Amino acid sequence: MTAIIIFFVIIIGLNCIPYITKTEFPKFEKIIRRALIVNSITLLIIGIFLYNGYRLKGIYTNTFFELTFIILTLLFFSFVKNNIRKLLSLFILIPFLSLTTLLFIFEQVIAEYKINETYKIEVSESGFLNCGERVSITKSEFGIFRKRILIRTDLCLIGIDKIETVEFNENNAEFLIYHNGIYDSENPYKFGMKNKNVW
Repeated sequence: MTAIIIFFVIIIGLNCIPYITKTEFPKFEKIIRRALIVNSITLLIIGIFLYNGYRLKGIYTNTFFELTFIILTLLFFSFVKNNIRKLLSLFILIPFLSLTTLLFIFEQVIAEYKINETYKIEVSESGFLNCGERVSITKSEFGIFRKRILIRTDLCLIGIDKIETVEFNENNAEFLIYHNGIYDSENPYKFGMKNKNVW
């Protein structure tokens, strides 16, 4: 509850800047509006793909678009003159900003480790209810995307700094996961599974 109150106080405070400075930047406002519209559409498309398990290639690609949107939104609140149009935009921007901030925190990929030319294993931040970092096996698709084909959030491992592939074939997969040893004393942790039409 405190975080929500602080969030709204920051938004209201940023919207007061045009009143305090009493300076108008019409060209800058136009650039911010256009950049925010383009970035919002891009982020919406990325969100739809992410919902279906597809993520753009590169560890920082999604993070770049999310951070750009957050910065552009804060600039919009700070520099664009307060009027009815801006007020109506807030009803769209505030929920979108909240969702983007959550994605930025909980969907951030920490590291990727190569299994073979097609598959990789990635480590990413996990949500409030999970006990450790999320480990996913991803497959390269459509040239620019990685599709999550297996997600494990129940391993309870944090501080993962290395993953070695011991075995990966059409029947089995086995990995050694090196971590900080806080939640599990087995280090490296042996993570194995049988392929049940996953890859």
